[in-house]
Amino acid sequence: MSDFVQRMRLAGGLRAGMRLHAAQSLVRHQVSMFTGEIWKEPSRVVWTNMGMPPELFYAAGYLPVNTELTAGWSSTLNLAAKYLTIAEQKGFGQNLCSYHKAIIGAMECGDLPSPRLAVMSSHICDGGRGLLSYFASRFRTKTCMIQVPYGQTDEGNRYVQRQLQECYSKIARSASWPSAVRELQSAIQCSNQARRWLTNANALRKKDVLFPGNDAIRNLFGATFLFGSALGIQITREYCQQLVELAARGEPALLEGHRILWIHFAPLYAGRLMRYFEETLRCPIAFDITGHPYWEEMRRDTPFQSLAQKMASHFFLGSSRGRIKLYRHLVQEYQIRGIVMLMHQGCKAIPASSWELRELGRQIQIPYLELPGDCVDPRSFGEEQTRLRMEAFAECLGRRQHGSGN
Repeated sequence: MSDFVQRMRLAGGLRAGMRLHAAQSLVRHQVSMFTGEIWKEPSRVVWTNMGMPPELFYAAGYLPVNTELTAGWSSTLNLAAKYLTIAEQKGFGQNLCSYHKAIIGAMECGDLPSPRLAVMSSHICDGGRGLLSYFASRFRTKTCMIQVPYGQTDEGNRYVQRQLQECYSKIARSASWPSAVRELQSAIQCSNQARRWLTNANALRKKDVLFPGNDAIRNLFGATFLFGSALGIQITREYCQQLVELAARGEPALLEGHRILWIHFAPLYAGRLMRYFEETLRCPIAFDITGHPYWEEMRRDTPFQSLAQKMASHFFLGSSRGRIKLYRHLVQEYQIRGIVMLMHQGCKAIPASSWELRELGRQIQIPYLELPGDCVDPRSFGEEQTRLRMEAFAECLGRRQHGSGN
């Protein structure tokens, strides 16, 4: 039994202690997937990344396994350092994103099975292409890369649409093309329902801090990877219904403090530090960008066009003006008093937009904290230095609140 499987089983026993019922259900699914399905039914598994729409794979009869989610679990299970060291010993550089290196190391040592099929997109994260090349050369994996142009244009969307249709025609398991299209339409309908539940849940977070926000960053990150499935509807419905109950009680889970907008992911090995930030320093994460459904509801009668538009609508593909507008909207909607971005090492696209948040903070006079670190790799993590930065940030927020008389 691999270390990953063994520790995933242990993690499954801890889910009862999670505050969010949706997180419990999600972890139950993930434990089953990582300890069972990916080993027993490898021909039904497709490895993918966060930019790809999962609806395509559920409709085609596959179980999508997200590389970022898997690497995140390796960090939570205290296995990332082992996998990263193995990958680096194989010649993969230290500047490569730790999410990708963790996957490589885990597969090299046999803790994860080698992939038979992998489909990834080119946008947001540029490491997907390299990971596909590694899969193909190392394991003879069947691969497909969906190229997504920068920005939204009709021509670009048609280009993505054609690629999606070609990919789907190759992997769909339905007996005929009409039935395959119907399956995709059904998956899009499921996705729309899940999106509505998630949107309603997010609306409930705009007034009170109903739970520590790191619970969502850490435990609900994988919910959108289920969009297109019945389980995706179930989990987002559970999430929304529990928040309705919490809001009705009128007892916020945290003392109201300096409401934070968190950009990017959080260090998955540093749960104690994140609790300190939210609960001791009274900087509750009111909302995080990973929970924002950036795409519009999709039309089931034009499934490939809708999926192409979903992919192209990601805010990190658009202009700086569009991102700043989005951040400003979230600040207003969630009554934000401070913004934090984790400057994930090895990531080029997302930390490069830090100046936009700094500029927004200057415009609307809200403190902004750039927090150096790595979401997955704990080896260079300095907890005391990070704690000191957080404390200074909280002190700044406190002075501003006191100075304003609030």
